[in-house]
Amino acid sequence: MQKIDSYNKDKKADLYRLMLWSLYAVAVIMKNIFATKRWRIGIIQAPAGYIFEPVTFIAQDVETETRGYSSAKTMIFWGFLLNIIVAACSQLAILLPNVSTIEIQNSFEIVLGNVPRILLASLIAYLIGGVLNVKVMYYLKMKGDNSLLYRAIVSTILGQFVDNIIFSNIAFLGIIPISQIIYMSITMTIIETVYEIVFYPVTKFLIFKIKEAERKDALI
Repeated sequence: MQKIDSYNKDKKADLYRLMLWSLYAVAVIMKNIFATKRWRIGIIQAPAGYIFEPVTFIAQDVETETRGYSSAKTMIFWGFLLNIIVAACSQLAILLPNVSTIEIQNSFEIVLGNVPRILLASLIAYLIGGVLNVKVMYYLKMKGDNSLLYRAIVSTILGQFVDNIIFSNIAFLGIIPISQIIYMSITMTIIETVYEIVFYPVTKFLIFKIKEAERKDALI
C-alpha cells in the first residue's frame, strides 16, 4: 500500500499536466467546430467559437509559467495538429455514403463541414495568436516582471487581438464591412481580457498546484 501511495505522488504533477493538456485540446477543437456560427447579444456579435478562446489562452499561460516557452509552443502546435486531424476526419465522415435522411446529412455538413475559408482563418489565427501570447508572457517573465496578473493580461490582449483580427479578416473580409470586422475584433478582445481577469484565480490556482506537485515530486 505504501508503494502505491508513493507511486501516485510521483505521478501527481504529470496527472495535472495531462488534465491541463486535455482541457486545452477539447477547447481548441470546440472553438474550431463552433466557428461557423455567429451570435449577437445587444451590440456585441462574434463567432460562437470565441467563447472557448480564452480557455486556450489560460491553458497556454499555465503551461508557460510552469514549463516555459518551448513547452507552451509545443502545446500550441499540438492543438494545431489536432485541429487538422478533426477537420480531415469530419470531411471523411461527410463523404461516407449516407443512409439517413437528407435533412440529417445537410445538418451534419453544416455543423462539421467548416468551409475552407473559415477553417483556414481559424488555423492561422490560432497559431499566430497563440505563439504571440506565450512569447509575450515568457518575455515579460524573463524581463523580471513578477506580476502574474500583469503578464497574463498583457499577453492576452496582444495575443487575442492578433488572433481576432486575423480570423475576422480572413473569414469575413468582403462579406461584412471592414468597420464591423475591426469593431468585432476589438470587442471580443475586451471580452476575452475580462474573461481572463475573472478566471485569473483559476489560472493562479492551477499554476500553484502544478508547481507544488513538481516540488513534492522532486523531494521523493
